[in-house]
Amino acid sequence: MLEGNIEELKLKARQMLIDGKTLDEIRKETKLRQKDIRRIQKEITAKF
Repeated sequence: MLEGNIEELKLKARQMLIDGKTLDEIRKETKLRQKDIRRIQKEITAKF
């Protein structure tokens, strides 16, 4: 995968988390690792 493509997937996963999607839904759509999704989730919750 290209680095830019991974960043786009992370942005998409971030928006899906904000929209309330489950981890399984995000993993199926973006193919990101659970570790990456959890990291994004921590970044979001740290801002609140």
